[in-house]
Amino acid sequence: MLVGRGLTVGERLRGVDLELGRSTGLAVIGRSGSGKSTLARALVGLEPELAGSLRLAGRELVGSPRAAWAELRARVQLVWQDPATALDPNLTIRRSIDEARLLAGRDRYGRDDPRAAALMERVALGPELLGRVPGALSGGQRQRAAIARALAAEPELLIVDEITSALDRPVAWTIVDLLRSLRTASIGLVMISHDLSFLPGTVEDVLVLAGGRPVESGPVTSVLTAPQAAATRALVDAAPRL
Repeated sequence: MLVGRGLTVGERLRGVDLELGRSTGLAVIGRSGSGKSTLARALVGLEPELAGSLRLAGRELVGSPRAAWAELRARVQLVWQDPATALDPNLTIRRSIDEARLLAGRDRYGRDDPRAAALMERVALGPELLGRVPGALSGGQRQRAAIARALAAEPELLIVDEITSALDRPVAWTIVDLLRSLRTASIGLVMISHDLSFLPGTVEDVLVLAGGRPVESGPVTSVLTAPQAAATRALVDAAPRL
């Protein structure tokens, strides 16, 4: 669906090749400043300096007018690291979900539309939270609400950028379990994470970035158990172990 070749953003990201779709289960890992979040933003058209090639269903997006990116915005959704800033604090969760649907070119859920309640249940939130603002939710609830907002656009691919980093570990695992359930629902996943323990069982492949460049890629189990690149070995050695 989404194919990137030689993706480059100034000096922050260089020469990344990707093929992403509904069957994607990819982790992007690397140290802080390695280009992970830059790649996430580039894949949804938020990096104006993007160079190389990014094709959606065979149509080139790099260098195209902004209107050409509209279909990408509906089919690929990005969940930001901090839901407290990603969700408008003045909008109820219901209004945030409706906003996401309208931006994706879809119809707004009516006030009593059962699809809104079903969406909340899908992310393990009670439908009564639809009428609350983000500040009235816990950190884990806000992160689930942010995922619900992304799912409201009915995407084929979800990109999540360090969405467990600010959560207590037990809460983080519930979010990871939610991501795993979305994979079984045929939604592709690109997971940017600093915690390697979340990757096995959640994604199949991993891409390692260092200094804005890809340095290693392959099946997640083989890369993490027998890393070849020095940057990958450093990440594995730094991972906490029981």
